[in-house]
Amino acid sequence: MSASYQSGRALSSEAASTWAAVVAPFVDRRTNTKILDLGAGTGRFSWLFARAFEAQVVGIEPSTAMLAVADREAKVKNLAFAAGSGEAIPLRDQSCDLAWLSHVWHHIRDHQACARELQRVVSAGGHVLVRGTFGDQLDGFPTLFRFWPATRQICQQLPTIQQTVVVFEANGFVLAEHRRVQQTTSASLGAFAERTRLRADTALALISDAEFREGQASIEMAVAHEHVPGPVIEGIEFLVFRENSIRTSAA
Repeated sequence: MSASYQSGRALSSEAASTWAAVVAPFVDRRTNTKILDLGAGTGRFSWLFARAFEAQVVGIEPSTAMLAVADREAKVKNLAFAAGSGEAIPLRDQSCDLAWLSHVWHHIRDHQACARELQRVVSAGGHVLVRGTFGDQLDGFPTLFRFWPATRQICQQLPTIQQTVVVFEANGFVLAEHRRVQQTTSASLGAFAERTRLRADTALALISDAEFREGQASIEMAVAHEHVPGPVIEGIEFLVFRENSIRTSAA
C-alpha cells in the first residue's frame, strides 16, 4: 500500500485547508508548538502542519516502507520522521504539546498502551486530536458505501466512539470536543474514481478482489454518465482529548 498511498490518499487542496483550519486553534505560534503525528504514514499531515504552522513536527510510523516514502520528502528543518508505534512512542516525557492521530486508532492493537504512551509524551494540559472512522458513526461515507457496500461491514468492526472515549478517560484525558468535519475528498466523482483505482484505502484493500472490481466498474460507469460533475464530500469524525491528569514530580 505504501507505493500507492501518496496518490490514493493525498489530501485535496480543499481538504488540506479544512484540516489546517480545524487544527489551528490548538497551535500556539508564540511558543513553537511541538506536534506529534502518530501513525504518520507517508507524512501527508506532517507536511501540512510543518508548512501551515511552522511548528516542530515529528512523524512516528511503524511501517518502514511508509517511512521510506516520507523520508524522501522530509527536506525542511522543522519536520522529522522516526520509526515507532502507538504502544512504544520513541519520544521523551511531556515532549509534545499536541498529538495528531489520523485514521490510525483502529490500526493500534493495544489501545490502553497507546493511551498511556500519549499521556506520557503529551505535556500537561496538552491535546490529542483523533481524526477517523468509528464503527458507530458510518453515515459520513455515502459514495464509498454506494459503490462498495462490503466496505461498510469492514468499517462496522472498527472501535466505536464510546469505546475510544472510555480508553482515553481511563488514562488521564478528558473529552473536550466531538464533531463531524465535512471534507471535500475529491473535486468530482471522476477524481474520486482515480483515487479508488489505487485501492489505497484499508477498507477497499480488505474486501475481495471481485467486490473491488465490481465496485470500480460501477463507479467508472457512473462517471461516464455524470453530466454535471460535483464534489465528493465525506464526514470525518473529530475527537479532541485534553490531558487532564494530576502529575507529580519526584521528590
